[in-house]
Amino acid sequence: MILKWILYFIKIKFAKNSNMRLLLVSATSFEIGPFLNELEKNFERKELNVYKRGNTEIKICISGIGIMQTAYTVLESVLESKPDFALQAGVAGTFELHHSLGELVLVKSEVLADLGAEDHHEFLDVFDLGLLQENDSIFEGRKLVNPISIEKSNLDLPFVSSITVNSTSGNSNTIELRNKKYNCTIESMEGAAFHFVCLKKKVQFLQLRCISNYIEPRDKSKWEMKMAITNLNKWLIEKIIDKEDLTINL
Repeated sequence: MILKWILYFIKIKFAKNSNMRLLLVSATSFEIGPFLNELEKNFERKELNVYKRGNTEIKICISGIGIMQTAYTVLESVLESKPDFALQAGVAGTFELHHSLGELVLVKSEVLADLGAEDHHEFLDVFDLGLLQENDSIFEGRKLVNPISIEKSNLDLPFVSSITVNSTSGNSNTIELRNKKYNCTIESMEGAAFHFVCLKKKVQFLQLRCISNYIEPRDKSKWEMKMAITNLNKWLIEKIIDKEDLTINL
């Protein structure tokens, strides 16, 4: 059995008996708890947070909440494990009501949406301030874009755009400002840091999110966190644990 969504993007040809090294990143162990339980049952623990079965080696990185912790822990994990592929998995809120709670999405592009300065009733990001140019370094039009080809992919999940913030949107003014300025589908606190490290270190990657709530004035009673975590982990278990072998053989 071959994991097609990883196979498509891996360009390197591997020898038949070589390992597939997968880095799985999540902000909290809570978000991927059911997957971790199945990993313990079905894979051999080689060392702390590293598991192996056949030709597949999986390193778990619990990055912590927010941009700062995620940038450090993901970079540390990439340097240590030298993964062939990195997958970030977690929950997120959405600005768009046509998406269903519990829906799985893949993130094509990330924007840093609260790095900058307030100017009275407006927000100026680092590009508005001239501290970065729109296409500096790995940015493309202010975005951190996953270079995968949507048109040629055979993935069965929609690709969306995302903003990353240190403080999630929870009042009508902030929601309106961010939605109008960036017009993105979802919001998280770690995605841009993950994209940044993977792009800088040239690691092929995907960011997987399950929608837990609509972005509106904060009301946790309307969130569907349990359903989002269930659906997220079901997908991870089916695509990784239930596959006999993730060996790349192109």
